[in-house]
Amino acid sequence: MIDKTILKTTVIFSFIIGAILGVIPLIPAFTYFAFIIIMFFTAPFILIYLSYLKLTDVNEIHQTLTVGALSGFCSCLGFSVIFFPVAFVLQLIFKIDSFIWIKVIFYNIGFLIPMIILTALMSAIMNAFTAFITSYFLIYFYQNKRK
Repeated sequence: MIDKTILKTTVIFSFIIGAILGVIPLIPAFTYFAFIIIMFFTAPFILIYLSYLKLTDVNEIHQTLTVGALSGFCSCLGFSVIFFPVAFVLQLIFKIDSFIWIKVIFYNIGFLIPMIILTALMSAIMNAFTAFITSYFLIYFYQNKRK
């Protein structure tokens, strides 16, 4: 069973990371950079941070997978809450060509919500995997450090 403080900390930091990364792609050159970070590197950062605070044990695989999946899902939702409305407003005001697809998506809101949920689920799966790999490396380096 996972402690509630670990879950709360994971959700809060994931939303914060997602919100911060939701601002970065407003510069069109960094759109893919922020998306790659959300899809793969949110969970390792949070897992390392939680192990630094001594809130989690990286030896428990189910705990690292849960933290990874939860951080991936929540960071993608935090990203979407910030990025899509701000990009829509910027496209309406400044007529930025790189955000023209945002205008089309907002006119069809029935497409936007399933797209966000599907992307968040993919991010959860990828971040669970990277959390597993991170816990493996943390265990490996910690055991070699003790020898």
